[in-house]
Amino acid sequence: MSDGAGVALIVAGSAVGLLTVFVLWRRMPAALALAVVAACGMSLAAGGLLVQEDVGPASWAFALVLLAVLAPVHARLVFGPPGRPRGPVVAATAPAA
Repeated sequence: MSDGAGVALIVAGSAVGLLTVFVLWRRMPAALALAVVAACGMSLAAGGLLVQEDVGPASWAFALVLLAVLAPVHARLVFGPPGRPRGPVVAATAPAA
């Protein structure tokens, strides 16, 4: 593969990931949102490995699995739980003490 395919994977993974977390994070089901972000993480890992020279099979296995796990965890920590809120949002009726 060429560097162009790696760059395309990086750009596509970034674009879909940004769209997912900034626009669709609260609108899509939680499992789907986490799966999309995991796929975007794998896309970034694959693109990054494609633009490098002399990458071994262990690097492929480690990077793909690591980013498939870390990307959804990171998105969850930064943007909160995905999906629609489960209960009603209640505003405080009195000032905090």
